[in-house]
Amino acid sequence: MRLRTAGAARALGALALLLLAVPGPWGLDGQAVAAPKPVDTSCSRPPKAGAPLPDTPTGRTLADRLGLAQAWDLADGTGVTVAVVDSGVDGRHPELAGAVGAGAELVTVRSAEEFRRQVPRAPHLDCEGHGTGVAGIIAASRAGEPRISGVAPGARIHPVRMVDGVDRTTANTLAAGIDEAVAAGARVLNLSFALPVDRAPVRRAIARAVAADVVVVAAAGNEGTTDAPMYPAAYDGVLAVGAVDAAGEPMEQSNQGSWVDIAAYGENEIVPASGGSGYQQVSGTSFAAPQVAGAAALVRARFPGLTARETADRLTASAAPVGVGGGDPRTGAGLVDPFAALTHLGTGDAGRDPALNGAIPVQALPANEPGLTSRSVTALAWSGGLLFAVVLALLGAPVLRRAAARGWRAGPAREGSAGPSGRAGRVPPPPSTTEQLVPPVRRPEPGPGRTTVRTPAHPRS
Repeated sequence: MRLRTAGAARALGALALLLLAVPGPWGLDGQAVAAPKPVDTSCSRPPKAGAPLPDTPTGRTLADRLGLAQAWDLADGTGVTVAVVDSGVDGRHPELAGAVGAGAELVTVRSAEEFRRQVPRAPHLDCEGHGTGVAGIIAASRAGEPRISGVAPGARIHPVRMVDGVDRTTANTLAAGIDEAVAAGARVLNLSFALPVDRAPVRRAIARAVAADVVVVAAAGNEGTTDAPMYPAAYDGVLAVGAVDAAGEPMEQSNQGSWVDIAAYGENEIVPASGGSGYQQVSGTSFAAPQVAGAAALVRARFPGLTARETADRLTASAAPVGVGGGDPRTGAGLVDPFAALTHLGTGDAGRDPALNGAIPVQALPANEPGLTSRSVTALAWSGGLLFAVVLALLGAPVLRRAAARGWRAGPAREGSAGPSGRAGRVPPPPSTTEQLVPPVRRPEPGPGRTTVRTPAHPRS
């Protein structure tokens, strides 16, 4: 019994030493250890001020070119969260009011942990303005400037700020940002950057996002390369987005290859600027990608039963081909068409989603009913006969009256003939006016010494 008690005491002592050795809120001396101090991530210099909104030719806004007014009649992205892994998003801008969550930020640190995830002390920070422009294309409000509207104005933006910039951060930090977006419940993930090197941590993070049923959209890049894959766009399960100009022609600087899936507009687009107000003019595949991400949000809002893969397939199957015959290596399946994506009659599991394919569910054909019964035929025959008799009576009444007036003889009625009632048939017409006014000419009898003079019936006037 003593040996058993002593063994238990030694075990408890070892467990206590182990717990004290584990890093946590309590040190070896039992004193509380302060949590790591948040890293200062404020901008070293204020973001570039936005410019006033430039004049936009009528009918050439992004909403006009993409046919968004028709698409919004079907869906606006409400209920869908789109994560933006970028330089941050300034949610103070009037075009983004109420659409941006607090999000998270990841900053590289000089320690064994390599990076640190923290809640932004200033959620609106976007030192470069890149992420704010991307978020504006996705979810800018319809209630703001009418020439600036997001593709999915009802969607919610979850910003993941890469403090050091996506092109300067470590692979593990970038992978942690992608994992953060998935953990936040994003159903669409926008990655407006392109890296020339396949980084294993990033590849694995993308695979986890795809496995979590997230639609991953990435920019193809602006280097003008041919058959040189760019990442994460070239990873399996990612929608790689090229760019076209305002006329719908492929942009020369848009990277090309068989891994490019779809395209969107990427020349001189007007987007919100960081700093709380103003606008900026931008170009490149970075701003074509969020148009596809916004279209994915529309599809996922209208068809919540579709998987990420089915959503991506719907976007590419409904894209408008670019150029003769389509299939340009810079534009993939063609130009994204949000309205067509919402109404495309593709294949899918209609039983899982009643609104699938954008069509009204087809009603079942009525059962084959037997023909008319003998009783119905008899009733129809009697009804037809009675109707014929009524019509015949109505048409024959005038004929009978005229026949009675003729005394039932053939031909027209005779003047003065009496009908069945004893009345004359037709009264002779009264004498003409000439017969009443001009009396008949009397000729005197010839006698002695008289000459017969004939008076003309009509003396000359």
